Amino acid sequence: MLRKIVDRAAIGMAVTGMDGVVVYTNSAFEREFAPDRSTSASILHGFFDPRDLDVISALSNVFEGRNEGYDGEHLCRGHGGKMIWALIAVSVLKSDTTGEPIYVIVQVGSIDRRKQVESALAESESRWHFALEAARQGVWDHNARTGRMFYSPMWRTMRGIPHDEAVDDDQEAWLERVHPDDRDRIRPNVSRQNKGEQGYDILEYRERHRDGHYIWILSRGKPVEWDEDGKVLRTVGTDTDITHLKKIEARLAHAASHDSLTQLVNRPAFQTSVETALAGLASSYLVFLDLDHFKPINDALGHAAGDNVLVEVGRVLRHYILPTDAAARIGGDEFAVLLNHTDKTKVYEIAKTVSDAIRSITVGQVPAGDLPTFGVSVGIVGLSSEMDFGTALARADAACYAAKRAGRGRIVMLD
Repeated sequence: MLRKIVDRAAIGMAVTGMDGVVVYTNSAFEREFAPDRSTSASILHGFFDPRDLDVISALSNVFEGRNEGYDGEHLCRGHGGKMIWALIAVSVLKSDTTGEPIYVIVQVGSIDRRKQVESALAESESRWHFALEAARQGVWDHNARTGRMFYSPMWRTMRGIPHDEAVDDDQEAWLERVHPDDRDRIRPNVSRQNKGEQGYDILEYRERHRDGHYIWILSRGKPVEWDEDGKVLRTVGTDTDITHLKKIEARLAHAASHDSLTQLVNRPAFQTSVETALAGLASSYLVFLDLDHFKPINDALGHAAGDNVLVEVGRVLRHYILPTDAAARIGGDEFAVLLNHTDKTKVYEIAKTVSDAIRSITVGQVPAGDLPTFGVSVGIVGLSSEMDFGTALARADAACYAAKRAGRGRIVMLD
């Protein structure tokens, strides 16, 4: 009866002597596996992958009495010589009378299908991992149940964090690394996504690198798991370092709003600043500067020298204005300055200081002031809400023209 029960068992079973020679196999074993059944062949020879030294050593210890059991996953020979992944469990059967080991029972169950699935999954994961790494995209995985975050190696690399270093993976800890100017902006998006109120989301923000500077991150995330009430349980996404793109974007934006020679803002950008001042309540003044007798510099010393003078004028203007002010090149040798939050006395002092600094510009080895009548005429007008940009600029230009008519190198302020 016992033999029939064993023979009908779903798992394969083989019985060997202490020499490893197979003396019995049940039906399940025979259906899947094909050991060498010659009278002198141990199950150690031909049944397992000969390169698998671990199983050979482990079973040898059992047969030689050093161990009484073993279990593991190994390749075993199936019909036609095909190697099949199997879960094996080995145990020693001892004599009831003497207690001496007399048989070894080998239970073998095929896990080949599971191994194939695992291999396919591993290959797929490896392929996606390679693709993401090649694209320099870091992966993050937020588990809402635990509040913890998983970060991939590339995620760590772009932030300067060693792969084997523990990272505080709490979501709030991540938000603390986000730039203060961006944190409040993205926090509501993260909250809505965690609540399932927002699906696929794209965020751009700055995050602190390990060495202290900030990098720009493009983050794409999407909920992938919910509970029965629709609450988000997991959100997965990718991060891309777009710092270099942001630098290019900043350079392009600068080029679009600045004069390429002097690096002062150009006329359209200056107009925007003036219109902002006109719409406000701050006391602001528009200063118009026109270089006097600039043409002789080009004629006598060449256009390169003339360009150098213009560059130096730009440097002077940037030096004497505040971050809340604006300076622009609005023509060939014409400049304009917007001074905010000031008064007539201070504006005149700044205009005089700038005029003296421009006259002292050196062109090559020749002080520009030594050239005939070189200098700058300056016109100033206070801004009022009744003006628009065109009116304000025209009045400042008229004041500058009055300075030229008065003998050049002068400053005229219109009421």
